[in-house]
Amino acid sequence: MLDELTAPYADVIDIDPAALPSPDEVDAWTGKQFADALRHDQSNPAYNLNLRQLLHVSFKLAAKMGQRYLDALDEHREHVERNVTENLYERHLKPLFEA
Repeated sequence: MLDELTAPYADVIDIDPAALPSPDEVDAWTGKQFADALRHDQSNPAYNLNLRQLLHVSFKLAAKMGQRYLDALDEHREHVERNVTENLYERHLKPLFEA
């Protein structure tokens, strides 16, 4: 499955499968542990670049989930909005205009 997901992006990503957590490990994570692994904060020792890259190429799976995925986004809208705003606006856009 990893090869299928990553093939279209092979020139721009470099995922080390050995650095990915196992499904059992991820299942045992708290929400904070999951967020820490994915949030692009290189000062956080829990940050996992390989897992983050995998997430970016796995939206094909979300599309296959269809309405179930969209319903989950709606259900957790407040959290999604807060984190997207923090990531895109606070960390990426705002600093460009403060320089």
